[in-house]
Amino acid sequence: MVTIARSPEESPQELESDWHPMLMARAWPKEEIQADFDTWEVDKHIAELALGPGVVFVAYFLNVLDGLPEAYKGSGYCMAYYTGKDLEGMFAWLRSPELAAAVEDGSQWFGRFNSVDYETFTGNVCPVRAVVNNLGQTPPESAPILVERWEVSDADAEEFDEWLDNTHLPAVGGHEGVVRVRTFTAVREGIPIPYYYSPGNRMLVAELRDPVNFRETLLSPELMTRLEDSTRWDLRLPYVKRDVYSYVAHTYSPHGGAY
Repeated sequence: MVTIARSPEESPQELESDWHPMLMARAWPKEEIQADFDTWEVDKHIAELALGPGVVFVAYFLNVLDGLPEAYKGSGYCMAYYTGKDLEGMFAWLRSPELAAAVEDGSQWFGRFNSVDYETFTGNVCPVRAVVNNLGQTPPESAPILVERWEVSDADAEEFDEWLDNTHLPAVGGHEGVVRVRTFTAVREGIPIPYYYSPGNRMLVAELRDPVNFRETLLSPELMTRLEDSTRWDLRLPYVKRDVYSYVAHTYSPHGGAY
């Protein structure tokens, strides 16, 4: 039986991180700089960002572009995500001098990127809507990730949210190859960095159990049925993206998210 947690109070204390809000940022450096960009991200950028107040965890992933249906190839080359204990902590981090300095340092790359979501660099700040964590475990940092994002109008929101939280979420989360799956809603005001208002105001993130054979999980009949059901929204919504990411590196903040 699949259990859906709809508030932090419905999850055990040891799964507190299930409810940590997330900034997910995406970029597409041109091929000739990708190796240097990866080195900068891993050796410098994520470590510097983890020093700012409010942030708990920082990770860097690359898009998986082989061995999967075309529907899973949506948003460029790489993704980094950042978590905080709560939205107040995330906003403290977004307004911090540490983040401003890291963003300024990152601007050195901007003239050498392909566009993603019509911008050089793009992302969303998202609190958690609901969680399925049937194993009762925090996923390993190296777990591959499936991400689906949709831009949903107010007119479609009630129908879409009912499907997302009560049909799609438990169906994906009930698969034996999925450790945890969560749904999110993007924040649309108060963010000091304009390119963190990218399209995609709803999101599903699923951490996959097998770091090597995750493609087989995604290609299983159960998850291919979920993909088929999900793609019917492609004809109705103005923006839909799906991506699969493989792990590169991570770090935790030295202060545990204090701000």
